[in-house]
Amino acid sequence: MSISYQHTPVLLHEAVEQLVTKPTGVYIDATCGLGGHSLEICGKLSPKGRLFCFDLDPAALAFAQTRLAHYKNVVFVQNNFDKLKVELYAQDLTQFDGILFDLGVSSMEIDSPERGFSFMQDGPLDMRMGNTGMTAADVINTYSREDLTRIFRNYGEERFSGRIARRIVETRPYRTTSALSACVRTIVHGPHVNKSLARIFQALRIEVNRELDSLQNALNTSIGMLRSGGRIVVISYHSLEDRIVKQTFLDAVSDCICPPQDPVCTCGHKAVAKKITRKPLLPSEEEITLNPRSRSAKCRVIEKL
Repeated sequence: MSISYQHTPVLLHEAVEQLVTKPTGVYIDATCGLGGHSLEICGKLSPKGRLFCFDLDPAALAFAQTRLAHYKNVVFVQNNFDKLKVELYAQDLTQFDGILFDLGVSSMEIDSPERGFSFMQDGPLDMRMGNTGMTAADVINTYSREDLTRIFRNYGEERFSGRIARRIVETRPYRTTSALSACVRTIVHGPHVNKSLARIFQALRIEVNRELDSLQNALNTSIGMLRSGGRIVVISYHSLEDRIVKQTFLDAVSDCICPPQDPVCTCGHKAVAKKITRKPLLPSEEEITLNPRSRSAKCRVIEKL
């Protein structure tokens, strides 16, 4: 493949060391992207080991497939990670030794203006990780002021959500990232404008790709796909993702998930996993210096009982 991308996998060695506990095992990279973590996983597997690489982005998956062409024990699947069970159970594959989720946006998506993920570059308001479904332009130009406010507040945690939503509705349609950025700049001024832009673009990306719902569904499904001793490793990049991962893992390792105020347990829930990382693994100062995009990363790991 002639196209070159600057791609630095986050927490590469830490995540893969936690994931691969058996060289002959069967593993899933649920967010293959450009194949950085997958390549490291393959290096730890014996010829009897297997790796299934999922990604919704066909361009990223094609890049990874070329990159990993040397390995014959890798299968590539273009689909969202909340379809792991659907895709693999159809092939009579039901038990796995580890599943890796590296959440967020790949380097290919961020650095390609035509994908519309970054407010730093001009491009169409797309933001789809796949190639079907609604775009960010559809959201911006058809959602009500109330719905735009909701997604900016809930998915971006933006303090000026209402004012930005009102201005968008008053002045739309918007078709490009630069036009939307200019609109936001009429509301937010000063040194914090880029943070507001990042939050608005994050909120739109999450809405377009239904990221949080997909993550919750995928985590719930994945725990049941592990064999005893299998692990789930998740690298998250913002508080909304990490909150879902932390709570899902807490439920998985707890014998009771009743509300704290209940005097006695009535849920009958039993722990199905144990924590491997009591606190999340964080990138080193050296990694943050070399790859600033890693600075917000948190890696959590559980193991199936």
